[in-house]
Amino acid sequence: ASSVKRRNDITNAAVFTQFIEHCTTAISLDDLAKRNGVSRATMKRRFKWCWLADVPDPTAGHDKRIYDQIFLDGTYTAGGCLIVAATIDHVIAWHWCKHETTRDYQRLLERIEAPLIAVIDGGQGAYSAIKKCWPTTKIQRCLVHAQRVVRRYTTTNPRTDAGRTIYRLALKLTRITTLDEAAQWGAQLHEFSTIYRSWMDEKT
Repeated sequence: ASSVKRRNDITNAAVFTQFIEHCTTAISLDDLAKRNGVSRATMKRRFKWCWLADVPDPTAGHDKRIYDQIFLDGTYTAGGCLIVAATIDHVIAWHWCKHETTRDYQRLLERIEAPLIAVIDGGQGAYSAIKKCWPTTKIQRCLVHAQRVVRRYTTTNPRTDAGRTIYRLALKLTRITTLDEAAQWGAQLHEFSTIYRSWMDEKT
């Protein structure tokens, strides 16, 4: 009986591994079915129990712990939005919601001790919640999201000198590794705002 149970555990682990792959990558049910030599319906049936798996709340393992830096972000799915608080290498807490509202972020942050720094994408919901729940925490804009905002307006092939200059500056953001480089970048941004002031006034 024990050997049968062990084989079932191994099978379930393999199925769940593929389920996670399906949920977190671009691998479709059809792709997995082809890989396993079965039909799409069979893969769907194999995954049925995986949707009911109880996901443990990670918050309990971080009770009263104070982090130097916490990243906050939301990911939208067909079923809603999952907002997550995480460090560089692991999840601290998560919360399901419909939209990234201030109240929903408050529900997430209330379970965590205030960190020294919180990194956000610039959304108002996370910002307002931090001000209410973690008033002493410093807030930093996620550099990748800042780059995306610039790219949204300039595209990856800007047609004006100003657009090309600010896009190059944006690309440098995630390459900064020292305080001197950060200071130099700030000086370049100030120089940009001086040289292209009239252009920016026209755009705004």
